[in-house]
This record gives sequence, structure tokens and C-alpha cells, in this order.
Amino acid sequence: MNPGRTAVVRSNLARLIPSLILPVMLLSGCDRVLLDERFHNDSLTKWTVSDDPDTIEGPSSWRVERDGWLHQRSNIWGRRGDFLGRWYGTFLVAGDTNWKDYTVTLQAEPKDDDGFGVVFRFADSEHFYRLLFIEDGFNGGPLTRLDKRNGPDYTELWSEKKGFRVGKAMFIQIDVDGGVINAIVDGRRLFSLSDDDPYRRGKIGLFCYAQNDQAFDDVKVTEK
Repeated sequence: MNPGRTAVVRSNLARLIPSLILPVMLLSGCDRVLLDERFHNDSLTKWTVSDDPDTIEGPSSWRVERDGWLHQRSNIWGRRGDFLGRWYGTFLVAGDTNWKDYTVTLQAEPKDDDGFGVVFRFADSEHFYRLLFIEDGFNGGPLTRLDKRNGPDYTELWSEKKGFRVGKAMFIQIDVDGGVINAIVDGRRLFSLSDDDPYRRGKIGLFCYAQNDQAFDDVKVTEK
């Protein structure tokens, strides 16, 4: 090969290699999608139903309907003799107990005025965080509240006297990173707080309390 041409080829390669490496480096730093559920069919094989024991008006009824949304249509709620303050109900859970730091986003459309929520870092049915929305005044609303469950009891970590609008879809985002928890609803930041003794790992899930029609869609979990 002509020495001059060899020098040109080497020069071109030197300029080209960084441009090839950079996209690879950027891709390797991308967040990994752990779950992307659009409910395009009625299969819920990735999900597990967990109803609180001794609830009233159960069991729960989770199903994907023709509108392409996941619905829960049972009015399941409470426990006999213990109705308010804990808001027992039903969960639909997905993921891996080893999931650690992640962002969960979803759409929720309440069609009743009682309660629904999102659970995260769900280790089991008695150890998790729950972001709860209540509208009905007879059930303690209007209220938005972050709880931490340990055994049968819930501990309030944050709350505000604000519920939701029946029939209006909401976009919910929750971020967990170590002991720091952030929540955003429809672009408005609800809170950014640190739990001094946090749950470190767990699945995600959806929750209903006395909500005889609650719809969910576009559930996505991205690893940090």
C-alpha cells in the first residue's frame, strides 16, 4: 500500500473510533427497563393478587378490559372492627424482591371516590411503602399519604389534605434511591423525603380500597 494512503487511512480511523465508542458508552450508561406493562392483552401472568385477610366485600376483581386498561371492580375494603386509619384492601404486585433503586411511572384513572394507590419496595404483604389517595370524606379524605407498613400497622411518613378528581386520569411517578423517596403527580412534586430506616428492595404494585372501579395503565419500572 502507498505509504501516503496508509497514513490517511490511519488518520481517518483515529477520527472514526471515538465516534464509534461514544454511542456504546452512552448506551451502557442507560437506565434498564425492568417492567413495561401496557396491558395489550388480558394476561396477568407477571402479576400476583394479594388481598388483605378478613376484608369486606371481597374478593378483589382485577382484569384487563376492552378499553386497554387494567380495572379493579370489587368494593373490597377494611377489616371487621378496623375500618379506617389502615385502609386495608387489595394489591396487584409485579417484579422482583431484589429490585433496589428504581423509578415507577403509571397512569391511574379513579372511577369511584374511595381509595387507590401505588406500592413499592414490596418485600411481602406486610412490608412495603404505599402512596395512597383517598377522596371520600367518610373514609378520611380528601387525603394523599405516604405510608410504611411493618406487620399489620402503617406508619405515616407524609400527608396532605388533597384527594383526587373522579374520572380524571393521573400520571404518577415515584423514585426510590437508597433511603430517599420522591413522588410527582401530574408534574407537581408531592414530596422528597428520606426514611432513616428504609426498606431497601422490593417489587411494585397497585392498590385499591373500597374502589369499585379503578383503572390503571402504562406501568413502567426503570432501574437507576
